[in-house]
Amino acid sequence: MEQRNLALQRKYEEIQKAEVRYDSQRLEDAELVIVSFGSASRIAEKAIELAREDGLKVGLFRPITLWPFPLTQLQEVAKGKKGILVVEINAGQMIDDVRLAVNGKEQVEHFGRLGGIVPEPEEIVKALKEKF
Repeated sequence: MEQRNLALQRKYEEIQKAEVRYDSQRLEDAELVIVSFGSASRIAEKAIELAREDGLKVGLFRPITLWPFPLTQLQEVAKGKKGILVVEINAGQMIDDVRLAVNGKEQVEHFGRLGGIVPEPEEIVKALKEKF
């Protein structure tokens, strides 16, 4: 059984190296990062547009694969940022992954809506202003 488990661990390591997928936008000068996936990331794109019009330097990190999570890629993106806002249309299932990635070095906050309520881009901008 131990050999089987070791083989599975090697397989998982290979998957983590080869299968991680993510996208990022407007991170070159960003001071704040929104991390979001799925339909929430589309709303976050508009929120970033509005936030930048308001003078906030915000970028987007969008995991495409949630497993394997783009841990090392997010670590690099997060370095030196003022904060990270995890935007989800759920109760915060991804926030632990983001916190693990930054390892306490950057402030991580959550903004989410539940019960089928889709957040408005303006709500995300408001959350950015209130939390950072």
